Amino acid sequence: MKSEIIIPKNTKKELKILIEENKQFLIILEEGAELNLITDLKNNEDSNISFEIILKENAKLNYLNLQNLPLTKDNLNNKKIKLEKNAVFNYYELNFGSKTTYSETIVNLDGENAKFEHYGIFVSNNEQKFDFDLSVMHNAPYTYSNILNKGALNDSSKANCRGLIKISKNAHNSNGYQKQDTILLSENAEANSIPKLEIDNHDVRCTHGASISQIDEAQLFYLMTRGLNEKQAKTEIVKGFFDTVLSKINVDKELVTNLIQEKIK
Repeated sequence: MKSEIIIPKNTKKELKILIEENKQFLIILEEGAELNLITDLKNNEDSNISFEIILKENAKLNYLNLQNLPLTKDNLNNKKIKLEKNAVFNYYELNFGSKTTYSETIVNLDGENAKFEHYGIFVSNNEQKFDFDLSVMHNAPYTYSNILNKGALNDSSKANCRGLIKISKNAHNSNGYQKQDTILLSENAEANSIPKLEIDNHDVRCTHGASISQIDEAQLFYLMTRGLNEKQAKTEIVKGFFDTVLSKINVDKELVTNLIQEKIK
């Protein structure tokens, strides 16, 4: 089933979509249009969702995707995005559910001054497996991308995070940044971060970084001496770890706290 969302020229809209079945989406923002979009993925079957998103000149998309599928279900999510001149795409992604998730996002910054920002959070437990693949193609001058992804893994869960920033020959004066941070809440949890840069024009700024760390035992002990039990203390540490991302997202903080608590034992 294919759904089309077309926002007319110079129009501003807000949409919230509950996705309960496999779908293909085509989203087009005409020149100067703006859309605030929230998708809540609660499919009771294995999920296969795809998006084709086109932002025309001066269009702006703020998109929050919440995924909390049952832990018995698989999740496949693909997005292909095209930004024209001066278009802006702010993408916020929260992943908590599913047995396995494979998420591929390809962003083409095709117009001068196009801008893409991504802020992601994922929290897992049991034997969940997350596999994220995010590529940003700077195909025009003065384009900008900023990627910040943070995750917390418990039990025997695993996460693979691949990020590519590619700057083409004609994309001079472009900026690209990516950062991936993961905290391990269990000795059996496993995380792999694979940031990659491909730069064909050296009149640019481009950086990447990744960190994988254990929970701070001294911080945990300190919070427990203040009256918190171990689960409460770990929840507070993880919330603090996510602060830099959550501060960017217009989301119910109590909802996020409850979802984090469900993953911590």
